[in-house]
Amino acid sequence: MEFPQSFDLRAIRAFVVVAETGGMTAAAEQLGLTQSSVSQIIANLETAVGTPLFDRSVRPLALTATGNMLLERGRELLAQASDAFLAIREAERQPLANLTVGMFESFANTVGPLLVQELSELSRHWRVWSGISPQQNAALLSHSVDVIVTSSGELDTEAGLERHLLMREPFVLVSPLAYGEPGEDLASFADKPFVRYSLRSAIGRQIERQLSRLRLSFPIHVEFDTAGAQLAAVANGAGWSMTTPLCLLQEQHLLPRLQVAPLTRGPFSRRISLVARRGDLGEVPSVMATTARRLLQEQCLPSLFQQLPWLEPEIAWREE
Repeated sequence: MEFPQSFDLRAIRAFVVVAETGGMTAAAEQLGLTQSSVSQIIANLETAVGTPLFDRSVRPLALTATGNMLLERGRELLAQASDAFLAIREAERQPLANLTVGMFESFANTVGPLLVQELSELSRHWRVWSGISPQQNAALLSHSVDVIVTSSGELDTEAGLERHLLMREPFVLVSPLAYGEPGEDLASFADKPFVRYSLRSAIGRQIERQLSRLRLSFPIHVEFDTAGAQLAAVANGAGWSMTTPLCLLQEQHLLPRLQVAPLTRGPFSRRISLVARRGDLGEVPSVMATTARRLLQEQCLPSLFQQLPWLEPEIAWREE
């Protein structure tokens, strides 16, 4: 069958990005094209298929019935083309030209450099972007990054993604040494200021949800959206908080000034996962996840377990 000149993978990719981002301008930014170029590609594609793909009478753009069909089939075509390209590249053992990986702060600062060093041959050019999980999730969906390491569950129901569990880590109590041993219940901190993680972050949102479930409320003195600032404030006596082993690993130098204890009431944990668009990178996400898990087990966390040995059995490496 002869295909119209405008019906090609480049046009289908542009169409899929427009559909996923909701507009020509946003798609143009992701594709590195001008808005007018993207509009022309879509117009030519609609001419080729003989029917509109978008309902332009509404904002944001909505797909027509034909557009929905092409979106589903187009994603399949792009995935198959990616598989074919990766199979050829892997047969020739060619590294990726570029690999952009998003990581939340504490992972990027502890495991990130080791991971890039260990897997340097995967890509000729690595980009590691650090930031809060919700922003990283959006970057993956908009094709700004190829892979993310996230502690957020917001992508759990998103179709077309592959997920690899790295670890599940518990939340723990942290307080200044001057507070002494924490009591058996979080209520023992009722009269002490709470140093809060910003709700802009996934960790902050998870802590707030747990406090809400326990029907607990504490006076908030200050809030931060980085583990470094939050733990430094606690070490300086600004108040108490909750954190995780990875955050403590990043700030190990503060441990002599902190009291760290398990949560005895309402214990909870967070899941750390590596997520990528299914089919885009072949075996690369699986290789990255396996390597990251090994680095955590063998090189990163053992130093923390030496200082806090009760933490080691609280880490889970597989879904229970």
